Amino acid sequence: MIIDVNTWIGHWPFRSLPKRSAGDLIEQMDRLKITKALVGNLNGLLYKDVHESNHELAAEIRRHGDRLVPCALINPLYDGWRDDLRQCREQFGMPVLRLTPDYHGYTLSDPCASELIAAAHHLGMRVAFYWRIVDPRGRHGLDPGRETSEALVEQVMAQFPEHPFLMLNFRRVLARPAPAPPCLYDISLFLGPNGLLLMDQLAEHGAASFALGTTMLMRYGSAPLLALEKCELSSRDREAILWRNIVQLIPGLD
Repeated sequence: MIIDVNTWIGHWPFRSLPKRSAGDLIEQMDRLKITKALVGNLNGLLYKDVHESNHELAAEIRRHGDRLVPCALINPLYDGWRDDLRQCREQFGMPVLRLTPDYHGYTLSDPCASELIAAAHHLGMRVAFYWRIVDPRGRHGLDPGRETSEALVEQVMAQFPEHPFLMLNFRRVLARPAPAPPCLYDISLFLGPNGLLLMDQLAEHGAASFALGTTMLMRYGSAPLLALEKCELSSRDREAILWRNIVQLIPGLD
C-alpha cells in the first residue's frame, strides 16, 4: 500500500496545469502505483467563499471514495466558518483541515487561527500546516502565498501540546519538546540532489517522522518515490513512510 498525503486537484490561476481533475489524479496515482491520496481543492485558495471549494471537492471525488480522501479548506474570517467546518467533517467525511492563512487574509498569530485549530480538534480532525504552496522562484507577482514563519508554527503548535500535526512542504523538522507527540512531515522538500538530503534526514529523525507526499497535480509525483528508492531502508521503515505513519495519524485510511 502507498498513501500520498499531499495532493491537489483544481485550477491554479498563476500557471496552466495540464491535469486538474480527480480523474487526472487517479490516472497519475495508477502510474505511480499509489493506493490512496489526501487531496485538497486548489480553487479554495482564492475563492471569496472558501467553503464552495469543499462542496466541489466532495462532489468531484464521490466516484473515487475508495482512493481519494478529501481535505478541508476553511477561512476563519468568514461568517459561518464553524458550520462550514462541521459540514466538512460530518457530511463530507473530511479528516484533515489544511491551513493556508496567506491566501485567506489572516496569520497564524491571529486568535482566529487558534480558534480554527481548536474547533478542528474538537471535531476529531487532524490539522495540516503548509510551509509554502509554491517555490518563490516561480511565484507569480499576484500570488499572496509566502513561506510560513517556522518560529510562528512552533508557537502555535505549543498551544496544542496533546495533538500531532501534519506538516506539508516543510524543508526541516521543527522543534517540539516532549511529551508533545511528534509531527508527521511529507518528504517532498526533503529530497536534495539524488535523494541524499532525505537519507540524512531519515538518519537524524527516523522514519517515524515522515510520510510520502508528491504535491500532485501541482507537480509530477515521481521524484519523492525515486528518492525513497535510493535510500537504504529496511522494509519496516519503507512501509512506515509509504503508509503506516499516516494511518497511525489518521486511523481508518487503510
